Amino acid sequence: MLSRIAHAVRTAITRITSPGTTAQPTVAPIKKRILIGVGAVGVFATAAAIGVAPLSPDEALPPTTRVTQALLLPDLADQVLRDEAAAPADFIREERIQRGDSMASLLNRLGVDDPEVEKFLRTSPDAKGFYQLVPGRTIQASTDVLGQVRWLRYLHTPGADADGKVVSKMLQVERTAAGLNAREVQFDTERHVRMAHGEILSSLFGATDAADIPDSVATQIAEILSGGIDFHRDLRRGDHFNVAYETYTHQGNYVRAGKVLALEFVNKGESHEAIWFDQQPGAAGGYYTFAGKSLRKAFLRSPMEFTRVTSGFSRRFHPILKTWREHKGVDYGAPTGTPIRSTADGVVDFIGTQNGYGNVVVLRHSGQYSTLYGHMSAFAPGLKKGQRVQQGDFIGKVGSTGWATGPHLHYEFKIAGNAVDPLTVALPGAPDLSAKSLALFRSYTEPLHHQIELLAKLNGPAGPGLPVAAK
Repeated sequence: MLSRIAHAVRTAITRITSPGTTAQPTVAPIKKRILIGVGAVGVFATAAAIGVAPLSPDEALPPTTRVTQALLLPDLADQVLRDEAAAPADFIREERIQRGDSMASLLNRLGVDDPEVEKFLRTSPDAKGFYQLVPGRTIQASTDVLGQVRWLRYLHTPGADADGKVVSKMLQVERTAAGLNAREVQFDTERHVRMAHGEILSSLFGATDAADIPDSVATQIAEILSGGIDFHRDLRRGDHFNVAYETYTHQGNYVRAGKVLALEFVNKGESHEAIWFDQQPGAAGGYYTFAGKSLRKAFLRSPMEFTRVTSGFSRRFHPILKTWREHKGVDYGAPTGTPIRSTADGVVDFIGTQNGYGNVVVLRHSGQYSTLYGHMSAFAPGLKKGQRVQQGDFIGKVGSTGWATGPHLHYEFKIAGNAVDPLTVALPGAPDLSAKSLALFRSYTEPLHHQIELLAKLNGPAGPGLPVAAK
């Protein structure tokens, strides 16, 4: 059938294209197009039929061959030995002590498998500090691949003062050729400066807690500005401050805070400022205003660090004598044993027991000034009459000796023998800087002053609203 259609198409095409053929005028052009179209369909149908024709049964595929070959694996023994030789000689691990931890549980977490060290820790008097574990402190161990200890360190005092530096003290057990030994070692810490901003919502300590500022820095803020701000009564909601202070780290871990370096405190719309300066030749360091005026007073406002007043300078009903009497001092409530400090340079005029004051110390200062500290539980070791003391020196501890209903310090401030209110009396100040020292002060403190100003702008009403504390 297909062959007949193909033959008819070829015959039609030959007639149309043959030079001797003349087209008949009676044949319409559309008939020619239909004829050609039918012929073309036939050609394509023939080609399609040829394209799908299957292979003949007698045509075979080319032959295949399977090849099997054994591959030799490399000998890795030498490489393993080289890798082990290049590996670190020991492994150092660190664990933070948690509540309920024992030395055995810590050694297990540190990967220590060393019965000799475990026995040494239990029996050596020099290593007994390892059993006085403080939660939050760290223990480090250096071990070999078998878990035997090369050294073991307990960071028992992260921030200690030593020769004017802040160091970390550790108890170390070390394996030597002579055996195991324990000794005290110390490492220097790294000093940093941290800037922070805080706002008073309820109290100073509430603001510093919210700004992640250590309590020791909050105490310094209250002490430095105590001459201009009464932190018991003067604080208002919305007061704010910017502070720069030292921090110390060991191996990247926070150790403790240091001193306040610069401070601006806005209380009831009034700015109070302070900056530390200790580069004056032959003079101790101290705090000054940003303009260079000394903030040091001849007398500290309080004989203790930040605490609370339980009874002021006034007429009151005596809780023991049950009569109305003049209370010629200020009572500071504090736990028994709280350190008491001298509020000014002076000489011990009296130390001992005196009537209702119980254990009392009286200091005589320059001019007509004297101070009294009563109800002490103990005196500073070695303190005696006639001894000179400096401002801030430890002179005793809070107690409840004498006529006292509970532990507190009774503090009196006298001028020419007459008691005055130490919270309101105008305290004499220290001399200002000389012209030469003032020039040195400005060059030394300008960077910190600039940082405090920048922090104030960033956290002010028009600022971008940075986080409360920026590290």
